Amino acid sequence: MKKRHLLFIVLFLTSCAGIKVKTQYNPAVDFTTYKTWCWLQGCEVTFEGPAHLYDSAAIEDISNYIAQEMYEKGFTQGDKNSDLLLDFHIVVKEDSALFARVHEEDLPYWNDYQEDYYHFLRGTIIVDIVDRSKGEVIWQSSGERYMALFPDLDDKTIKQSVKKLLKKFPPEQK
Repeated sequence: MKKRHLLFIVLFLTSCAGIKVKTQYNPAVDFTTYKTWCWLQGCEVTFEGPAHLYDSAAIEDISNYIAQEMYEKGFTQGDKNSDLLLDFHIVVKEDSALFARVHEEDLPYWNDYQEDYYHFLRGTIIVDIVDRSKGEVIWQSSGERYMALFPDLDDKTIKQSVKKLLKKFPPEQK
């Protein structure tokens, strides 16, 4: 029985390992007019999110991968007069799921099943892109992922997540 129990946990964590991305933007904006970008707060990376991540190298990695993606998309990192301002923040919430096991021999007596709660984190990273001259968010992407209670944010995971977050930027013009 323990082997099946362990298998379920492994399958649950691996099936939830991918990042689920949602993107929204202003379709009236002509994204081809933008050429330069800078970080939102005085061209310095700022971080809003859980305190335990603040001193983490993960924040530097995220900002570096965002800069790399923007460069690969043809945008130049500029100064405070850049066309676009970028910002990202992270939200982490504790969550849990109920897992109930019913043994085949207990089916006639449904009250005899075992329940276990599994605790995990639901992490969300949000990237905002602002038109500096208008002062409004013109594009936003958020990625949500289930994580272990003590996640290991390795370089590969961060790079893949940022790539997915910015995959649809800039949106295709109609």
